[in-house]
Parts: sequence; structure tokens; C-alpha cells
Amino acid sequence: MPVLKSKHTQLFIAVAAAEVIKVTRVRSVGFPDGQASEIDISDFDDDWDQFVAGRKATGSTTIEVIYDPDDHEALEELHRTGGVVDFLVTAPLSETAGVPLPVAVDGVITPPTTVVSKQFRGFVQNFAVNVADNDVWKATMTIRGSGAVTTHRPTP
Repeated sequence: MPVLKSKHTQLFIAVAAAEVIKVTRVRSVGFPDGQASEIDISDFDDDWDQFVAGRKATGSTTIEVIYDPDDHEALEELHRTGGVVDFLVTAPLSETAGVPLPVAVDGVITPPTTVVSKQFRGFVQNFAVNVADNDVWKATMTIRGSGAVTTHRPTP
């Protein structure tokens, strides 16, 4: 079973119908969870509460970057506008390279067929820049997911 290393992992965002950007200086990226709600089906005859799984609620996740006011201007604009966009995180292509910049059609990124990737839609709920002593400026984006996270596997 292969081990997926983070080196050369990439984050892409469809910022327009046919425009994809690579997010630079990424330190960490997460994926929205999909916790199922619970539906209580207990009745008067039950000694214990009874539940079944309900609709899955897409949660939030965070992405941390080393802040660059020029490179991350588009991310701040996504926060300002609140638009729901497509996110794609790709595994490395090799020990020395990531995948080429993918394309988008109608705002949906076409995932590569050569590596594992995860894709989801969401909006930038928060964009916070933090400065600490003896450190670089960092920004944390909170992404509120909208819908399921899809895992794409390489084509054999």
C-alpha cells in the first residue's frame, strides 16, 4: 500500500467558470467532514432510545498558508464575495513534482487521472492573518463545505 507524502501535494481552486489557481505556500489543508445527523425513531414501547442515520451535514475545515499579500489576493476576494467554489487537493505526481495545473469547466475542476485527489465545494467563511513573535505571517482560511467530498483514484 503506497504512503502519500505531503511534499508536492497541491491545492487548486476554481475561481471562475474556466479559471483555476494553485494556492501557494500551503502549510496544511483539511477536508470537510460528513457527519450524519441522527433521527430519533423511539416510541412508547422502547426501553432504550432508537436512532437511524439521517442526512449528512458537510462541516468546515481549515487551510493554513504562509501569507503572501499578492499571491493570496484571490483567496481574500473569495472571502469577501462568499461564493461557493470548487476545491481540489492532489497527491504528488512524484518525489520531485506535483501535477500540472488542471482545467475547469463551468467552475468544476477536472481532476487528474494519474494521482489520488480529493474534491469538494465550499465557501471561504473566514480568512484570518496571524503574526507571532519570531515567525512568518500566516493565514488560516476556514472553508465551509457544501456537499460531499469526493475521492478520485488514479486510472489503472
